[in-house]
Order: sequence, then C-alpha cells, then structure tokens
Amino acid sequence: MVHLNRKLLVSVFNAQEAREAVLGGARIVDSEDPKSALGNIKPRQIMAISDAVLDFRRDLDVQLSTNIGEDQLLFRRSETGQAIEKSPYEIAGKAAQAAIGVACSMGTRVHPVNLVKVGVDGMEVRLLTEVLREVVETLHRTEQFCHTQVMSVLFAQNLDYWDSRKHDDGVRRVLVGLREFSPCRPEDEGAFDLTQYTVGTLRDRDGEALFSDASQVSLGTLIRRGVLPEGSESTHVRTTELFPHSRYFRGVVPAGIRRTTREVIKAMVDATADAGADAIMIDTSILSKTSCICCVDTASNGVVDVNRLDVQAGLANQGILSLEDIRFFAEYCHYKGIAANLAGSITSYQAQQLWVLLPELDQMSTRGAASAVVRDPSNPDVASENTRQRRVIKRQLVRGLAPPEHGGVLNVPRALQQNREAQAIVRALMEMISGRRKELELPELESYWIDPEGNAEPITQ
Repeated sequence: MVHLNRKLLVSVFNAQEAREAVLGGARIVDSEDPKSALGNIKPRQIMAISDAVLDFRRDLDVQLSTNIGEDQLLFRRSETGQAIEKSPYEIAGKAAQAAIGVACSMGTRVHPVNLVKVGVDGMEVRLLTEVLREVVETLHRTEQFCHTQVMSVLFAQNLDYWDSRKHDDGVRRVLVGLREFSPCRPEDEGAFDLTQYTVGTLRDRDGEALFSDASQVSLGTLIRRGVLPEGSESTHVRTTELFPHSRYFRGVVPAGIRRTTREVIKAMVDATADAGADAIMIDTSILSKTSCICCVDTASNGVVDVNRLDVQAGLANQGILSLEDIRFFAEYCHYKGIAANLAGSITSYQAQQLWVLLPELDQMSTRGAASAVVRDPSNPDVASENTRQRRVIKRQLVRGLAPPEHGGVLNVPRALQQNREAQAIVRALMEMISGRRKELELPELESYWIDPEGNAEPITQ
C-alpha cells in the first residue's frame, strides 16, 4: 500500500456536525457558519466544536481549522470590490488580530498544529502577501500558537461561465438571500428589481422571512429593514461580481485572462509561499457556487465526466480546472514547500476520482456535498429547506469525500438512478476507481445511490 498523509477538511457549525464529520472520515474539522457567505463564526462556537472533537477522539489525529474570512479584514471595499486600506498597515494588522483570536478559540488541546485560513480574494498581490506574512509572523511570535499553520484561500474562476449564468432567476434568488448585491441605478448594466426576489429569500437573524407577501415589499420597507441603505432612490440592485485575476496580479498574470490558468495558479502559490504560509486552498466564490460552477472539470482528459449529468435547478455542473491543472497545482505547491488543498463544490464522484488519479494531492475541503436536508424527529413530515444555509453535516455524505484510507466511498446522486445514460457512466466510474484503488493497494470501493437527506442504497452491478 502506498504511504499517504491525505486529509479531508469538513466545515461544521456545531458539536454534532463535528462528531458526524469525524465519524465520516474527516481529519481536519473546520469551524464555519453556513449562514454567512464567507463562513465567519463566533469564537464561542469554535470552542464548542473544539470541545466536541476533544471529547470524541482522544488520539489527536484530527486537526482543527477555522477562517478569519475576508470582509472582517476590511473597513471598506471599493465599488468594484477591491480591498481599501486607510493606512499601510490597517488590513494586515486587523488580519493578524483576528488570527490570534481564532487560534485562541481553537486552543491546542485537540491538536497543537491548528490551521488558520485567510481569505485574500480581491487583494492586489502586494497586499495579499503582506496580509499573509503578518498573520504568519504574528502567530509564530506567540508562545501558545507558534505551531499554528496558515492557509491562504484564493478562488478559481471562469468569467465566461459566470457571465452566462449570473442573470439566471434561480441564481439571482439565491444571491439575494445571501445579500450578495449592491444598490445601483435602473439603467446600469446588470440591474434588476430587488422586489421580484425578496419573498421567501431575505431573512432576519433568526432565520425568519422578512417578507411573506409581495405586497409587503417597497423601497421604504427595504430601507427600514436594512436591506437597502438610507438614501436609496430605487429598488434596483446588481449582484456582486467576481474579481478578475489580472486586476489583482498585475504584471504577473496577463491582462484578458478569463479563467484560472496555470499561470494564475503559479502566481497564487508563489504569493502564498513568499509570505511564509504553510498551505493554499483553491476554492470557488459563493457567486460561482450558486451558479453551479465548481473547481473540478470532469470533462477533462482522464476523468469520467459526471458533471454534465449533475443538474441543479436547470443548471448542469461546470468545472474550471482540468485534471492536469490540478496535478500542476499539487506539484508546484510541493516544489514551493507548501501543502495543496482543493475545494470548490467538490462532489463525491469528483473526490473519489481525484484521490486515485492524483495520490499526491494533500487535502480536499467540503461542506455542501457533506450536508443533507434534515427532518425534525418530532415533526418528520416537514423537511428543512434544501439550501446551503439549512443543510447539516451527515457522516454518510462525509464518507463520500473522504480518501480511501479513511473509509471513503462513492456516493452518486439518486436522481441519476433512472437515467440509462447515467447508469452506464456510473458503471464506468466505478470500474475506473476500483481498478485504480487495486493498483494503489487501497481498500475496495463501496458505492451508493444517495438522496438529498443522506439516505444511502448500495449500487449493485
């Protein structure tokens, strides 16, 4: 059997989700609030998750991680979303303060080598490197958290895919619910009337809908309830936009690049390594996630293409990085001395292929594909909403993303079970993964049809 040190990172919100993650094969338990677009979470919640992991597993093979987000690094962004600082040290200083805070919340009882994730999308490469370096040097200067590792988080993108999907009604509705929009004039490009998307989407802190009927929605009520700022003259808004790589890696990434290429990956890894960070995660932004745009392109050579069959709300899954792009990412990270973590709406059918096709990949990260719709046992006829904010972590779904050596299985959406073309592709997928596992002397593959509630049914040949 090959010697591997691969880990699945699962983002959890509470103690029970942490237990489910560990049972499913997670080796990094990450604290994240799914109700926040950036995943920021209260320190007390991080402490509760840490205690749950400590109570549940005492052999210390599980690390903890959490993030300091992006917007909490900033006092403001420009209209284009660029990070703006009032002084040369403002953003880096605030990032370092936040890093000490989350490191303290995680503690060192579960594992002395915890991970602090730092989102740096939308920062020019100079500022990006400065922020990461300040976080690294600050943590290493402390006595208690000197072993804490720092992971940069940068986003892969395909602007052509985004431009073709950002006006979709379903995408807009989800982004409105996440408040990923800004006020604009009705005549501005990409403007749409917010009142058409508010009922059932916008919620208060307790998760209650702000509006239950369209008659309740007006410019005045949107302002009074804090959805639009004071002084707004129209209910028109436009969605947040992706940050083009060439704008923030000036002089490094050629102008006009519309997607994440190996040049972009190299620039991201170089900046991370130059700052002294320990790892880099390539993720996708919430804008891409809600548009069914993921990191892994299963249409690339060497991969069984399941993305095109995986359709959500009328949109087929579209991937950004080819197998060879991801291989380059892992190899270049190792050349620069840092760990490679791949995220970005990773699914089971993607993860189980990558674990056997790229054994050198260090880590993968997930929340969405490890979470399921739930039912209250006291009221089982009513299921929770099937949204990113409402689903919860389930161990069977975690198993679908774990590496083979940690009990990883293949979970295939049950929706494909009645599709004859899909059945043939799933058989080819199982054969490929099983064959590669045998070559690598990894455990035999178990395969399941899985429904949105995490119920599994073995796939029989």
